[in-house]
Amino acid sequence: MNEEIPIWRFKYLPKRLKDIVGRKDIIDRLLKIIQEGNFPHLLFVGTEGVGKSTIARLFSREFLGEFHDANFKFVFADLPLTAEERAQARTVSYVSTSRIGSIAGKTLTMPAFIQIKVKPFVELKALGDIPFKILVVKNFEALENNQQGFRRLMEIYGSNCRMILITTKISGVIDPILSRCQLFLVPQVSLEDFRDFILEVANKENLEINEEIIEILHRLSRGNLSHALDYLQLASLEGTMIDSNVLFETYKNYQNTIPKELLMTALKGDFKKARDVSREIISKYKITIRELLVQLLTEVHKLPLSRTAKFELINMIAETDFKAIDGQDDDIHLSALLSIICAFSETL
Repeated sequence: MNEEIPIWRFKYLPKRLKDIVGRKDIIDRLLKIIQEGNFPHLLFVGTEGVGKSTIARLFSREFLGEFHDANFKFVFADLPLTAEERAQARTVSYVSTSRIGSIAGKTLTMPAFIQIKVKPFVELKALGDIPFKILVVKNFEALENNQQGFRRLMEIYGSNCRMILITTKISGVIDPILSRCQLFLVPQVSLEDFRDFILEVANKENLEINEEIIEILHRLSRGNLSHALDYLQLASLEGTMIDSNVLFETYKNYQNTIPKELLMTALKGDFKKARDVSREIISKYKITIRELLVQLLTEVHKLPLSRTAKFELINMIAETDFKAIDGQDDDIHLSALLSIICAFSETL
């Protein structure tokens, strides 16, 4: 345990697979794979914040050992390419006319993400005394139609690199990829394992905590250990005795600061950052778009704006709320609202 790290969610981050809280069956399966020294492509499925990425990173580090740094890569499928990367993709895709063959002078249509983020890594053999590299792709479902191109890389370069795909929605992964992966369903931490972990932290941090507080903490965090540690650490600032009133107040303040940040970012005209914040709220805190709109409405009433400006903002939120009833793509509705608010900010 590194005592120099003040933030508990990092201080108590597991360093080895054996340190993972609960999920014993999954950890035992992964430890057996490490012992055998071989595995097929893997698919980790579970809700946001359940620990899929942490497990994948620790598994990769223990499997690759001393050769980890040169043979491991972690990428986000939903992270947009930079302008430089898009330009590089266009350059790489063009085959020079000086080349011999039917593709000379043509532009290949491989998806830019795969061409820039994936192919250069997987096409080279592993360095060191290990059978293959490991590539982890988080939010894999975001590749959508580009998954077919990814499937071809899995087949062509499977001997060079094994892929660990991470997703919250197994329905967003195409069947040809599902059939090529060993599936790991990563569940939330059980209440019993959650209790043991919180008691261990409380003991190390000299906190007084009872069963009722642990159950409240489990309910507020929805079993997410990182969130639970955040709430517990903030509550501990009021004293070593963790009180339910303090815990609820901490939770309320913790939740309310982010919708306010979202609204203020949009009113500054920064659409990209506002959209990133909105996606973080929806995914990390597991609230619905309608719950978020209610919180935004509350923040609008607190703004030092004219009545006309507030009416405009309230009307925008109401329109989005009406459109969100159909239950289609929440991200599209929310992005549209943020773009309108960003445009509206120029009139203030």
